[in-house]
Formats: sequence, structure tokens, C-alpha cells
Amino acid sequence: MDSPVDFLRSLGIEPMTWEEVLRRIESRLSPQETAAFARLHRGFTAYPTEHTCRAFYDFAARHDLLTLLASHRFDRLASLLASLREHIAPQAPGPALDVGAGAGLLAAWLRDAAGFTVSAVDLSPAVAERLGAAGFAAPAPGATFDLVLCADSLGEINADEDDWLSDPAHADDPGFGDELEARYGFSHKLMPYKNLLKPGGVVLVYEPIGLAHFWAGAARHLQGAGWTAEVLGPDPTWGMRLGLKV
Repeated sequence: MDSPVDFLRSLGIEPMTWEEVLRRIESRLSPQETAAFARLHRGFTAYPTEHTCRAFYDFAARHDLLTLLASHRFDRLASLLASLREHIAPQAPGPALDVGAGAGLLAAWLRDAAGFTVSAVDLSPAVAERLGAAGFAAPAPGATFDLVLCADSLGEINADEDDWLSDPAHADDPGFGDELEARYGFSHKLMPYKNLLKPGGVVLVYEPIGLAHFWAGAARHLQGAGWTAEVLGPDPTWGMRLGLKV
């Protein structure tokens, strides 16, 4: 099995700074399209709502920018792949679902390197269409999965502008779980996947948040919402392995 770095390079992904990505984008788009990209990106990063997320990724998909944008996340993607290699179920691979699959790079690794049969969903209809064309169709009615992957997708839409959850002083606050749900909605977002798990199936959740107290609080909160929760990390990256309580 290729290393995560080699696998990403085999897909044409190379590490780039944001400035390099922007220069490549500007070379592909007209001045009007470049201005539209900047406006949509600014709106999404300043106000991460479903509307701004969908609008930004719809534009990126329609203008074939998803892989280029992924190059700015090369190190992050490599760390996610390293964690997947370490933490996916040891039994023979079966069906998997990638939630918020974006460019489909992690889905491609699950399929091509790990042997899973992979479905994918995304908030952006244009992204979902591209994923389907790449062989990652939406799940069929009644489908269930051994693995559901939520990598940097649950937290893209959040309301933690004041970074309350990031403050270690709030780690043991009795309201930490309530604040986590109000700001990120993890339990609400994960609820639909309870019915999609096969017996013994797992959900792997990753977010680019390198704070031990955040993950401990998230695990406590989800354990109270009907999940078993094991914190993964810090190396190669932070995350959680979730299963259904029996």
C-alpha cells in the first residue's frame, strides 16, 4: 500500500501555499470569475453556514477547482490518510460512506488502496454530481455501512466565532456539551448515520482542531447521545471512533 504522501501525489496533488493556489486559480478564471471566487470564499470563511458552504463548493466544482484547493491541504490530507490506515476496521473491507467527500481523495483511498466499496454524499449538489461521475454515488435506499467517514465535514458549518470551546478554562464547564451542540451540532449531524451503520460498524470523525479538551468534551457529549466514543490522537491527527451503544 502506498504511503499517504505517495498516494496523494499519484492523484496529482502537490503541496501548495494558499498564495500559490490563488495564482493558479487566477490563471484559470476570468477576472469576473476570480472576483466571484474571492467573494464566495470570503463569505464562507466569515459566515460558515449551509448557504455559504454550498455556494462556495458549487462554484469550485463547476470550475474544476476542487483538486487545486485540496493541494493547499496536502499535509492535512496526508495526516488523515495516515490515521485511516491506522484506525479502519481490521476485518475485510466492506461498504463505506464518505460524508462531505469534496474532491473524493479520501474516498479514492478507501476504494483503491483499502478495498472498500465507497459511496459519498456532499452538501453541494455540484460536488455530489462530480463524485457520482468519479464512481462515488450516493447511497442506495436501505444501504448500510461498515464505515462512515466524516473528515473535516461536520465542523465546516459552525458558530464558534468567539472560540469559547477552544478555551481550556471551559474544559470542565458543565455546559460544555450543550455549547458544543449549539455551536457545532455534532449529535444532530450524526443522528442520520445511526440507521446507516451495520452491526459493529464505526463512524470516524476528524476535525482540524488540535485541542485535547475539545475532543474529550466531544466524546463525553456523544456518549450521552447514544454513541460509544473513543478519542483518537494526537498523532497522526485528532479524531474520534464512534459506535452504537448496545
